[in-house]
Amino acid sequence: MVDIIYSQNIYQNQENLERIINSINLCNTDIVIDIGAGNGVITKELVKHSNNVIAYELDSQYFEILKDRFKENEQLVLINDDFLLSSLPAKEFKIFANIPFSLTSEIISKITSPNSKLVEAYLFVQKESAERYIGKPINTQISTILSYLYNIDIIEIFDKWDFNPIPNIDIVLLKIKKKEIAEKEFLLYRDFVTYVFNQRNSNVIDTFKKLFTNNQLHFIKGYLLKNRFVKPSDIPSKYYLEIFNYFKGNGINYINRVKGYYIKHIEQHIKRERVNRTRI
Repeated sequence: MVDIIYSQNIYQNQENLERIINSINLCNTDIVIDIGAGNGVITKELVKHSNNVIAYELDSQYFEILKDRFKENEQLVLINDDFLLSSLPAKEFKIFANIPFSLTSEIISKITSPNSKLVEAYLFVQKESAERYIGKPINTQISTILSYLYNIDIIEIFDKWDFNPIPNIDIVLLKIKKKEIAEKEFLLYRDFVTYVFNQRNSNVIDTFKKLFTNNQLHFIKGYLLKNRFVKPSDIPSKYYLEIFNYFKGNGINYINRVKGYYIKHIEQHIKRERVNRTRI
């Protein structure tokens, strides 16, 4: 059996699952990925709609069940490997999966990476995790970053009694859909947002003083004061998108203040985790 972090709560309401999958309009030419296929309850529905389903299952016992259950389906690709260590499709793809909840962050980070060809993803996730990605009720760094390329919403609230084992958390279906207008300069936007969210200023206005001209700051400050926005998380993602358009035209000196900040932040986070592990 695989590590407990990969374990899942299997969804058992077949009728509701059919309804949901029927509603998302999959085409038979769509590449659709099922992550953590388990005993194949989701895979069974996906192959009715697409001839290009890829099902990942790391657990060897479940994988044998999948091979036996779908031995007549030659168009289904079964992969007995860790999805996080596998390459994403080079063509546009979709995902519908009941993922291991403990790996939500890692999986979403992978499928929304800058070079990903993801079109849509439908993920069973913990409600608290979903709220972090949609930025409600509190905006977050990751919801602000992903809002540049994706629309993210909760489209289904599941009954916990439809899972086995029954979870002690609320589970929802999170939809991640690529925006139709291809945005450029995502990496710079990601650096910009990460910089703003990680400054140790008591008021976000002090951070914006470093990134905008006096004329721009006059209007930004007015907006923040009017709405009583003090922290980066107070500001809606839509406004970050708006002021970024002003920021990127401010010249190289301003841009260099944030350029590469996201990678730097991630490296520092990893370093802190290593230090904390050595102290345990």
